[in-house]
Amino acid sequence: MAGTNIFRTARGENKIFREENALLPDYLPGELPGREHELKELVYCLQPASENRQPEHALLYGPPGTGKTTCARYVLKQLSEYSARPLPIYINCWESPSRFSILSEIADALGEMLPRRGIAADEILSRVFEIAKKDERIPIVVLDEADRLEASADGVQILYDLCRAGELHSLKTAVIAITNDEEFHTRLDARVRSSFVQHTHKFAPYSVPQLKEILQQRASKAFFEGALDAEVVPLCAAVAVNRGGDARVAFALLRAAGKAAERENAAQVGVKHVRATQEEALAASGSKVERKLGTLDELDQKIMAAVKGAGKDGIESGKLYLSLKKMLGDRALRQRIDRLEKTGMLETEFVQIGQGRSRMIRLKLS
Repeated sequence: MAGTNIFRTARGENKIFREENALLPDYLPGELPGREHELKELVYCLQPASENRQPEHALLYGPPGTGKTTCARYVLKQLSEYSARPLPIYINCWESPSRFSILSEIADALGEMLPRRGIAADEILSRVFEIAKKDERIPIVVLDEADRLEASADGVQILYDLCRAGELHSLKTAVIAITNDEEFHTRLDARVRSSFVQHTHKFAPYSVPQLKEILQQRASKAFFEGALDAEVVPLCAAVAVNRGGDARVAFALLRAAGKAAERENAAQVGVKHVRATQEEALAASGSKVERKLGTLDELDQKIMAAVKGAGKDGIESGKLYLSLKKMLGDRALRQRIDRLEKTGMLETEFVQIGQGRSRMIRLKLS
């Protein structure tokens, strides 16, 4: 006689999650509380595309987890539902950091099959513009983590290609560049910078009330009614605010607490589940850093390895400079650390050491 299926016996009586993916970073909600002004500005930039007019380029910048990518994706989704003329294209520049790879993605979005033989980026550019004009489509290209383009010799060139497509190739297009680096646009060529300067939008860290509203919205989708203790959402919001107002930290913590409650077949997700999973959830939310490591050059990887090897408390800047002095001068090392901090991979804090102050450098866990 066959025994009871182990999956059937493993299922608890209490139901916690209704739609768990509502707590994942790439989930796109029906509304975006706390970002009404930013959404309105993006709509203003892109509205002309639906009327076959030239849309405006925009630069979105601010700390990690402040809704930049979600806002861009939300507006593109709404735009594509409103009009068939714009062609939304989302590209993550950590995955496609060069002019060639970005143009290849745009060509793919336009349905252009590239040959297997080697093909120059300029040729792809010509094909992309030709097809877009023939099909009467207006590419709306989101370049997420656009500061990564600086790592490639020709990476920033793609911004020039797309931003000047109207005057140079008679093609209407728009670029929405997203970055954590507030100074990114100041380092751009003046011809490209002029395209963004009138539409730069800073995303400030979320406040506790904003995060509570966002979490309540996500929780209503993610959990069955009554599955959350009333103190859970405020606690997750407070922890996230202490981590820089990063909404992704709040989502990761709430999801981890829910999984813990589900595992023990609890009737509700309680404060104890948040506390029990807090350290693990914060560490897991740093997995984005791990994914980026393989894309760094050798020197940046050595910096990250030295910081990671120092443990969660981090490493004092003087010790880091000393360990890497054979490869980098102090000024070059400071510049690299500043850049890694701006891209959300490191975080720094000035501390008192003896009679002076020094900078502690740690991995960014959010």
